[in-house]
Amino acid sequence: MIITDIQFLVTNFRFEEPMKVAFAAITDMDSCIVKILTDEGITGYGEAAPLPFVTGDNPGSILAVGKDLRDSLLGMDPRAIGAIHRVMDRLYAGNGAVKAGIDIACYDIAAKAAGVPLYKHLGGDDPHIHSNATIGIDSPERMADKALGRISKGFDILKVNLGEDIRTDLDRICAVHEAVSGKARLRVDANQGWSVKNTLWISKELAALGVELIEQPVPANDFAGMREIRENSPLLIAADESCHGISDAMRLVSMRAADILNIKLMKCGGIYPALKIAAICEAAGLSCMIGCMGESTLGSLAGMHLAAALNIASEADLGAVSVSAQAEVSGGFDHRGGKAVLWDVPGIGCTVKGANE
Repeated sequence: MIITDIQFLVTNFRFEEPMKVAFAAITDMDSCIVKILTDEGITGYGEAAPLPFVTGDNPGSILAVGKDLRDSLLGMDPRAIGAIHRVMDRLYAGNGAVKAGIDIACYDIAAKAAGVPLYKHLGGDDPHIHSNATIGIDSPERMADKALGRISKGFDILKVNLGEDIRTDLDRICAVHEAVSGKARLRVDANQGWSVKNTLWISKELAALGVELIEQPVPANDFAGMREIRENSPLLIAADESCHGISDAMRLVSMRAADILNIKLMKCGGIYPALKIAAICEAAGLSCMIGCMGESTLGSLAGMHLAAALNIASEADLGAVSVSAQAEVSGGFDHRGGKAVLWDVPGIGCTVKGANE
């Protein structure tokens, strides 16, 4: 089997409501559906969803880089995923989103060729996923209302975005806790918005509220700060923006700077490098979660299949699947809030409107 063409379809979708985090307010997403055709008639689909302030790429760069990658990957076997990545990495450093789109489409092809769902192709046997929902930054009252809304939709794990004024952040999480106490587990994500000192102060308050973990409290490049927090906080510490690729994962592990790594396909470049990061976590005795950055159902589904295949990623950070409106991509799983079941069909399993064979 060989690749005969790689096509890129630029798309945009809006969230049902804006998602505000410490460094941005996101109302919609520019994305790119990646379609790979083969000489055996099997077509694979992936998604390249850039978030410039995280991944460093954008729709224009995806199309430009994607064209160069296409020219070099034509004629290769899409199932030879290691070779595919060696070619992509030799041509371009970084550019995780476009590499992820191609990687996901190749894995879709491989699973379809094997006649099994992607999670089974990756070694998994359980199609069930348990994901949190994310609450964007707002007033304490509105965040409490949003939390209750997520619970009404079936979510029982909430990740609360914070990372602004530390005192106001405490008011926010206290309001959410009061509204949902006993109905949902709570996590917080500061998105690099706090200092080490403030994180250690608020950690004690969060622990008293039963919060499980703090994600990325300090700037991405402050590995020493992450280590200090992990050593002194009563809560689990998760790394997100600090962990893009394999070298970041090794540094976090060697410095003992995190308890959990949030693996996102668009950051690391796809399933192939994500599996390597997960192996590093497992060898170091750490856990990982599989996250997303607002990509459509297609990209999030790839993450769901990966989470279902990994023993150390029983829970996921893929709430965007259920709170964003996507017209082009549908199907692939059934869900009630954060409880999802992947369909027992070959490949990723979703339908891409206007792009299917």
